[in-house]
Amino acid sequence: MNTAEDDLRAQVRAALAATRTSQAEAARRLGLTNKHMSHMLTGRATLTLGWAEAILAVCGLRIVIGVTHDSLETA
Repeated sequence: MNTAEDDLRAQVRAALAATRTSQAEAARRLGLTNKHMSHMLTGRATLTLGWAEAILAVCGLRIVIGVTHDSLETA
């Protein structure tokens, strides 16, 4: 089962790839070890919304959060 954190992690990895920003470069710019960055991006460490925001900022991107209404099935 995918969690919100899994989805966020996938989007951050995709952003790094799309902007051709290496994991090592993002880690260096954020003052993290490459190992810790790797752990956040693979699920071995928690990727908080704050860290995701910081990583995306290195890529020149930002997080946008929206709310939608799920359609309810009626019998």
